[in-house]
Amino acid sequence: MIGKLFKLPEWVSMGKVRLTWSRVGNDIPMFITNPKAHISAGGGVNAADAAPGTNLKPEMTNAFEAGVEWRFFGDRLNVNATYYKTNTHNQFFKLPALSGEAYAFRYENAGNIENEGVEIALSAYPVYGKQVTWYSAVNFSHNRNRVVRLHDELREYVYGPSSFSSSYAMKLVEGGSIGDIYGRAFERDEQGRIVYETEGDYAGLPCTVGDGNTVKIGNANPRFSLSWSNTVSYKGVSLALLVDCRYGGRLLLQTMADMDSYGVTKATADARDRGYVTLEGRRIEDVRGFYKLVGGRAGVTEYYMYDATNIRLRELSLSYALPKQLVRRTRVFSAVSVSLVARNLFFIYNASPFDPDLVLSTGNDNQGIDVYGMPTVRSVGFNIKLEF
Repeated sequence: MIGKLFKLPEWVSMGKVRLTWSRVGNDIPMFITNPKAHISAGGGVNAADAAPGTNLKPEMTNAFEAGVEWRFFGDRLNVNATYYKTNTHNQFFKLPALSGEAYAFRYENAGNIENEGVEIALSAYPVYGKQVTWYSAVNFSHNRNRVVRLHDELREYVYGPSSFSSSYAMKLVEGGSIGDIYGRAFERDEQGRIVYETEGDYAGLPCTVGDGNTVKIGNANPRFSLSWSNTVSYKGVSLALLVDCRYGGRLLLQTMADMDSYGVTKATADARDRGYVTLEGRRIEDVRGFYKLVGGRAGVTEYYMYDATNIRLRELSLSYALPKQLVRRTRVFSAVSVSLVARNLFFIYNASPFDPDLVLSTGNDNQGIDVYGMPTVRSVGFNIKLEF
């Protein structure tokens, strides 16, 4: 607390500086030190194909954090800023067994995954009266993830789909980041222009590179996140809203790729009616050949990548707190309030043709991927809060 060390001006309510360092371990997962065939989530059977990891060490995370917190004008204005950096070592990697061993695989400790970022929160009471109050808060966060090191035997580590029947793969590569999406892309010249076939059955169609999902197409993580919340209260009535912003990140719409390959989307219908497809300003008249090339499960990943930037009204609520004098007459409750809450109402701006929150699953290997996901919904609810 700075106020205990130095005398602060009257308009400074509080000043705090914090500095922390920690080291946290993560236990070895099940079935690694004592391999047993077991049923995984979804009903699949995982065979005991790896040697017992009897020499493994726990995963360790070293974390450093520095921050400041300031309050001004009787807590009317608050600033909270944090810088952090974490490094996680000794991850568990499943590697091919050495020659002559009884098992097909073995587990090894290795790796260094780094996360570095900042979080800034700014809140204020622009209006603070006996009957009317207005509270406003802005939160900003930015995180940079980097794969510092993998195992010496690993050039890359695939933790998502990697077969040729899938148009994407999630990989860890030294110097890359968690969330990197690899796939097929259009071949380009030195000026960044797409190269086209000049002869044969594919004449006029774009050339592609990255068979086997070897070209980095993008990363699913946003560059930064921003939110703005406001609450206006008048006597017992409160109106609150929350606006969310996600800037950056790339998403793969595999659903569209599959539907394009069957020619059942509006885009393919319009292309057939026009008699051509436009790709970065060039007209391609072989509509069927184009969508056969780019669409499907083994198509051109780059063509179906979208910007995940969006701004939405995340939540809107209207609440009313019954007068305390009325509540006290019950001799049971100390406070009673009712509220109407609506979530995920609408987009103010959305760069992609679908909701970026819609992903294949919450696992690390499916972030930023949509494969026939159920549409996200708007919800409206009514709450009653009783305090005793």
